[in-house]
Amino acid sequence: MFRLLAALILAAVLAATSDARAIHPLFIPFGDSGRRLIGINSCDECIAICQQVHYRTLCSRLATLPAVTTPKQLLDVALRVSAAKAAMAAMRLDGAIRSGGRANGRAMLSSLQTCRDSYASLVDSLKTSRTTLKNGGSHDDLMSLLSAAGTYSTDCKDVFDERPELKSPIPGAQRHITRLVSNCIELAATIKQP
Repeated sequence: MFRLLAALILAAVLAATSDARAIHPLFIPFGDSGRRLIGINSCDECIAICQQVHYRTLCSRLATLPAVTTPKQLLDVALRVSAAKAAMAAMRLDGAIRSGGRANGRAMLSSLQTCRDSYASLVDSLKTSRTTLKNGGSHDDLMSLLSAAGTYSTDCKDVFDERPELKSPIPGAQRHITRLVSNCIELAATIKQP
């Protein structure tokens, strides 16, 4: 009896799924083009621009966000995400300074403070870059601000590279932020401002 019931349920399921797939859209992980459902209506020009940057996957993920419909919006979102990640890294470094920076010695405390200050400067530079972009500032000014941001994004890595006996509390975040900022620089260089 159990076998017959199981066979009937299996047959019903197969029959129902062979004709029409009734799956709720929230459970469809990818659209027709293989991208995430949230970004099905993405900017094709943005996707093309993302193929020109070094970290294509990071850029393409940003290009699929619903608010991104132009290359300028792509750059704005990239700047905003980079600034948010840098601010989070600065907060983590602040926590590391409070929790154990002093216990690990003067060199570690100094390194953590330098990193925190660099990320604070990075956030300021990225915010100023966004303002310049939104207000239609010159391309040269934008590139100058982003060049400074690129320097700030690598300062923390440089500090810990100079002192191999010290371990950075945020090595993954450092790498990710550097890649995001690199993409911002490449996007700004690629995108023509009106």
